[in-house]
Amino acid sequence: MAEQMVTLAPGESKAVSFEVIADVAKTYTVSVDGLTGTFRATTEPVADIRVENLSITPSEVYIGETVTISVTATNYGTASGSKTITCTVT
Repeated sequence: MAEQMVTLAPGESKAVSFEVIADVAKTYTVSVDGLTGTFRATTEPVADIRVENLSITPSEVYIGETVTISVTATNYGTASGSKTITCTVT
């Protein structure tokens, strides 16, 4: 477990980072103040493709006009890989 004290002025934001070193090949669960996530430690290189930065432009259109939806796909892994990215509009 690790802790960091953060002092913020009204309206201020600050990135807080923690670093760990995995010592066993497995999937680790992470919890930071109620937010959860996972990371996987492996003995072989793997792709880790994540989709981020959703952009919808423009955010308001007339019927029949085009909306451009884009994301950024980044491979944070140590090997090449592929990922199917699906866009759903409802």
